[in-house]
Amino acid sequence: MGRNRFRKRIPAFLVSLLLLCASLFIVSSAGNDRNGRITDAPTPTGAGTEKYVRSFGTDYANAPTSPILAEDTLLIFSGWKLYKLNKDTGEEIASVKAEGRITFTTVSPLYYDGTVFMQLDNGIVQAFDFETMKSLWIYHNPDGGQALCPIRYDDGCIYTGFWNGETNEADYVCLNADDPDTTQELEEKTAQWTYSAPGGFYRAGCAFSDRFVVFGKDDGARGTGEDSVITVLDKKTGRFVSSLSVVGDIRTDVVYDAENDAYYTASKSGYVYRFLMDRTTGALSDLTVFDASGSVTSAPVVYKNRMYIGVQNGMEGRFLVLDAASLREIYSDDLPGYPQAGMLVSTGYENASGKVYVYTTYNRKPGGIFVFEDSAGQTSAIKNEVYVPPEHASQFCISQIVCDDEGTLYYKNDSGNIFAVASSGESGVPERIIAFLRSVLEYVYSLFARFGTVF
Repeated sequence: MGRNRFRKRIPAFLVSLLLLCASLFIVSSAGNDRNGRITDAPTPTGAGTEKYVRSFGTDYANAPTSPILAEDTLLIFSGWKLYKLNKDTGEEIASVKAEGRITFTTVSPLYYDGTVFMQLDNGIVQAFDFETMKSLWIYHNPDGGQALCPIRYDDGCIYTGFWNGETNEADYVCLNADDPDTTQELEEKTAQWTYSAPGGFYRAGCAFSDRFVVFGKDDGARGTGEDSVITVLDKKTGRFVSSLSVVGDIRTDVVYDAENDAYYTASKSGYVYRFLMDRTTGALSDLTVFDASGSVTSAPVVYKNRMYIGVQNGMEGRFLVLDAASLREIYSDDLPGYPQAGMLVSTGYENASGKVYVYTTYNRKPGGIFVFEDSAGQTSAIKNEVYVPPEHASQFCISQIVCDDEGTLYYKNDSGNIFAVASSGESGVPERIIAFLRSVLEYVYSLFARFGTVF
C-alpha cells in the first residue's frame, strides 16, 4: 500500500523537478559571455553541422577578422569596412568604410555598451556607433604601428598597443572611450597616456586589477630567446609601477584567474608563465615557469584549476593541459597544426555530466575545429573533430572561436570565409532545449539506477 502511494507521487515529483531544473537552466544561460573564453552555451560535442560559409576576402592578407558577437549580430572587419552581419545567415545588415585598413586582420573589433572600437594600420584606432554605424572619433598614434594588438576595455577607457618591427620602439596607449563631441564623426582623440618600449606590442592583450594594467611585449631583438618583460602601469596615469623579467617575445594575452588569484601568459620561446601581483603596490612576484618545448602564442584559458593552451610542434601542434596552481603538465595531445588563438571552454553540460568541452582552431589546412572533452581527474585526451571546411574554403587558420547562446560556433580562416557551425541534428529544436532535456534524462536515469524497482 505504501509502495503504491509512493508510485503515485513520482509523476508530480518529476514535474516539480523539471520546473526547478528549467528555472535553473534559464538563469544559467543568461550568464553566457559570448566573446569570452568560457561559455555556458550548449556547443557541439561531436561533429557539427555547417550553417553557412560566407566569403569576405580571398587569402590571409585580406581575410576578414575573427568575428565577434554584438547584441544579436556578428561584427567583422574586412578590407576598409566594418560589417554588421545577421548571425543566423551571415548576410550583411550594414557596413561602414573606415579611415584605414588592416593588412593581416589579426585583431578583431571590440564591442562595449553600444560602441565598436577597431584598431587599423598606421597606428589608428577608430570608434563607431553600433546602431548607426557612424564614426564617433579617431586616434592617430604619432609613431604609427601595425594593427596587431587586441583592444581591451576597463572602467571607461580602452587599452591597446602597436608594433613597428622586432627591434623598433612602439607604444602602448590608454584612450578615453567616450565621445565628448557628438557633432563630429572624425573628432581627433588624444591618448590619456602613452608607454613606449623597444620591440613593441604584438598580440599583447592586457589584464587589469583595480588600480593597475599588466601586459607583455616583444623582447626587442631579432629572432627569439632574449629577455623580455611583463610590465605593470597605473591604469589611469600610465605611471610605471613594476616589471618582471621573462624570456622571449610575449605574443599573447596576460590573463587573470580569480580562483588562484594569479596571472598567466606565455612566450614565443616556448615558456608558459604564472605570477602574482600585489593589489596594493602592483609588485610582481612568485614567477613559475613551464617549458612547453614549442612556441606559444595561444592565450591561456583557466577553468577550475586546469589551464588549456596550444603549443607549436614543427608544422603540427599540441593541445596542452596544465595544473594552473603548479604549472605541472596533466596531459597533452597532438593536433594537425599549431593552435595560435585562445581556446573556447564550454561548461554547458558540466552540471549533468561533469564534463567541459574545449574548442580550438589550428594553423594548417584545412583550418577546421577540434574539441577536447575534459573533466576533473582526467589524465588523457578525448578528442573529436567538430568541423572540416569544404575544399574551396580550406586554408590555414589563426582565428579565435566565439559562440552564441544557442551554442553555434563562429570563426574564420585564411580563405577569407567566415563559418557558422551548429550541433548536428535536424529536429529543429533549439540546442539549449536539447541540452536541458539531456540533463534531465541523465538525472532521471540516475534515479532509476538508485531506486531500481521502486519505479
